[in-house]
Amino acid sequence: MTDQLQRAARQISDWCDRHAATLEVSFVFALFCAAFLVRVWSLSKVHFWDEVVYLQNAEVLCCGKTNYSELESRPPLLSVIFALVFRMWHSVYAADIVTAAMNAAAPALLYVSGRRIIGRAGAVIAALLLAFTPFFVGVFPAGFDSDNTGNSLLTDSPALTLSLLAFWLFLCALRRESSFRFAGAGFALGLAVLMRFASLSSAGVLMLLVFAAARWRRAAIASALGFLLAIVPYLCWSRIHYGGFLETFRRGWRYYEGAREPPLFLARNFGVIFSWITLAGLVLWLGRWIWTRHNPGARHNHAFKFAPQRKLETFLWMWAILLVVFFVAVRHQEPRYAMPIGLPLFLLAGSGLSALLHFRQPLAKAVGAALLFTALVYTFLPLRVIFGAPFIERGASEEMRVAEFLDHNLPPGTILYSNFNYPLFGYYTHLPVYELPEAGTDLYDALEDLPTDGILIAYKKKEIAADPRPEWLSSHPEFQPWHEFPSLMLYRFHKSVGR
Repeated sequence: MTDQLQRAARQISDWCDRHAATLEVSFVFALFCAAFLVRVWSLSKVHFWDEVVYLQNAEVLCCGKTNYSELESRPPLLSVIFALVFRMWHSVYAADIVTAAMNAAAPALLYVSGRRIIGRAGAVIAALLLAFTPFFVGVFPAGFDSDNTGNSLLTDSPALTLSLLAFWLFLCALRRESSFRFAGAGFALGLAVLMRFASLSSAGVLMLLVFAAARWRRAAIASALGFLLAIVPYLCWSRIHYGGFLETFRRGWRYYEGAREPPLFLARNFGVIFSWITLAGLVLWLGRWIWTRHNPGARHNHAFKFAPQRKLETFLWMWAILLVVFFVAVRHQEPRYAMPIGLPLFLLAGSGLSALLHFRQPLAKAVGAALLFTALVYTFLPLRVIFGAPFIERGASEEMRVAEFLDHNLPPGTILYSNFNYPLFGYYTHLPVYELPEAGTDLYDALEDLPTDGILIAYKKKEIAADPRPEWLSSHPEFQPWHEFPSLMLYRFHKSVGR
């Protein structure tokens, strides 16, 4: 029986070796399609806050819409992509599909990058983790507070794709050194920063790969020139429109200046963000490393990496550690801000988990494969809730209904005053939006000094927005109730009444 199993295993191995290229291309294509499907499912016109900001900025770029814009503080690349797509198909569904495709490309890039460092088996596992770990798709446990990630119109996941593109280009350049390839890698890093300003941290780490080149000075210059080629035009645009080359970066930094999270925020949410199978893979990697350190003979075993590959695995640890330091140092932390850490972690975890497939005995290898398969299925099982929703969600949010009411019942140019969800009213209407402070004394001071007549949008439910308080508004005659919705009230503001 054992001989038959060994013979069958050899036959399967020989067949896989003969068709390796075809199998690899098929796997990458299937991986992209599956990752795209789970991210594009449940197409919707309903989007919130940051998502709508990038849609509105795209409208400003492609259609000249001027009622609201955050181009002065938001990274431009996602909005530029939306604007180009809107030239062909002016629909929010187009933005949904394009974003899902960009996000689905990341697992494929992780595989083609990782196979050169940790081997095909480890790269397959790492790519599956990035493709289907629930948090990276946008599925969270009940009560977990986070924005959607995989199928949302946010910059976090597309920035991962561009960072992985740069990583892959760096590895190609190191394998066959060329100034053009290093310049391409630098250019991709510049695009990652234009997609998400905080990608500067990943760019700084990945740029260290130039020191692995034989002619590292030339590689560094080429990479820097590629990076500058991508980013300098935007810096010049920032200087012309906002008075400083780095002014938009400075304004964008305010989104990271909220309340400081506890020191163990990342550790407490590790299992939800990266999954516990990733932690198990890291433990297996460390266990294998300790075992090889104490067993000199194992260092020469073909199952372990050559020196250049081991150095790249060391680089993965450095990449992960430096990003963790950056994440902890930032004052305001959100779970999605930790997503870039997943790129090196998934590769390391894939390397560790692949040890379950490297047993010499066929029975042990079969048990290891079954255990790995079961763990992956259990980890990805929460994704089944995605397919419980219709492929296209045709519902509308309350803000969309309010925006339609405002557009149809107010003359053009009427100012909308709002301290919450103001990007939505900017995107869903054609009326100018005046952003008010969110709460507290600053808000009430602003309400007492509004520049001209308009409409105040005030949420009634305290769990949505506690201010402005209805009793305060009723005590100021310049604010007159006009129309009520389930969650908010519209007030007409007449500046002359309060004088």
